[in-house]
Amino acid sequence: MKKAIITGSTGLVASSVVEYLLENDIKVLALGRRKIKDSRIKHLSSHPNLIYIQVEMSKIEKLPQLLREINWSTDSNCVFYHFAWSGNHRLTDGNIQDQFNNVTYSSNALIIAKELGCKSFINAGSQEEKFIDSYLSSKWSQKVYHSNMYIYGSAKVSARNMCLLLGYLKKIDYIHTRISIVLEKNLETNNFVNNTLKKILGKVEIDPPINKQLFDFISKEECAKVYYLLGKKGKNKSDYFIGSGNIMSLHQFFNEFSIRNNCKKIDKLEQSIPQSLILNKKDFSLSDLINDTGYKPNTQIF
Repeated sequence: MKKAIITGSTGLVASSVVEYLLENDIKVLALGRRKIKDSRIKHLSSHPNLIYIQVEMSKIEKLPQLLREINWSTDSNCVFYHFAWSGNHRLTDGNIQDQFNNVTYSSNALIIAKELGCKSFINAGSQEEKFIDSYLSSKWSQKVYHSNMYIYGSAKVSARNMCLLLGYLKKIDYIHTRISIVLEKNLETNNFVNNTLKKILGKVEIDPPINKQLFDFISKEECAKVYYLLGKKGKNKSDYFIGSGNIMSLHQFFNEFSIRNNCKKIDKLEQSIPQSLILNKKDFSLSDLINDTGYKPNTQIF
């Protein structure tokens, strides 16, 4: 890999991937909806190996023409990273139409990657797909788990399956990835996990989370490192989980974070709360990722 195209480049994970690739002498073409001066990668705007194009995913079919206009060429050493995804106000919300637009955009991005001559297409998925796969295999008849992200998860599964099929038909390597929870040291992003961690640091009382499902937590820097390795060594038709291998419930994670930062221990959950675990630790396996890329997991986040 000598070049990379990255959609959704101003997002949390993708912006870190942009920075990591540049640090490793990869020429990056970054695509995003925002102006670069209003994004997470504004500090990289003058980097000699970075070109940024502001473009909506609904217009991704114009990319070949845009590249001809700026004389930016691709070849078999170029990897296409697809991170772009949008809901209504955040990645996971919105109605069916909002979420399933992303399936079309993902499919079109893969077709464009092939047209440009990229050697592989790496798609950023979500561990929420595993819940949908479990539902579709009838686990809902045995175990109860209600998620408010079923539309998002279904769209992610649809995008994965469509891209896998198109990868075969168009003859371009397709590499799928799943991420659970990505964290940043400054806790800047507005989401439930970051907001709870900030409350813990501020000595603010929190309600113990009742969700007993398992999660894996990884820093955005480690995540970027993994995507770099996948660009170099990822295998066609693979489905990699990206994480630290430190698998636990939200309650356990918040409690460990509190203790590590000399804050108040989180109250124990009531054991009477009925909730079955749809996913188990094997669903978070890093074995394929480690075997294929040589990645060494790092459980240290903060």
